[in-house]
Amino acid sequence: ERPRVAAPSKSCHQITMFRMLLAAALLASASAFNMATSAFRRTGNAPAVNMYTVTLVTPSGTSKIECPDDTYMLDKAEEEGIDLPYSCRAGACSTCCGKVVAGTVDQSDQSFLDDGQMESGFVLTCVAYPSSDCTIETHKEEDLF
Repeated sequence: ERPRVAAPSKSCHQITMFRMLLAAALLASASAFNMATSAFRRTGNAPAVNMYTVTLVTPSGTSKIECPDDTYMLDKAEEEGIDLPYSCRAGACSTCCGKVVAGTVDQSDQSFLDDGQMESGFVLTCVAYPSSDCTIETHKEEDLF
């Protein structure tokens, strides 16, 4: 006779589901907060907006977007219909990693990359503002490691 294996209790499944829902809600809140406050984050008031041309070099081709200096590059790319990778939208992972090959960006909101990686040109597009016309090679997560 085969031994019987006890099925996990319903409360265990409920706890796991609760944890998953809580994590999803926290990620959604962080994303909404980042988008809602991006215009005021650096100065505390509405700054004069500069526009920069951001060239995105993706595996499927090159695209140019006009991006304000108070808007994350990933957000603007999405508005323009450009599909780029992302996960946390809070600068705490490497899914949206790209590499700056020309120009400059402000990615002071990120918390994942170390100084050496940033000096090598890596950028997290979900929390990076253009600070000049720039060219970004996207889909660079694997190159980071």
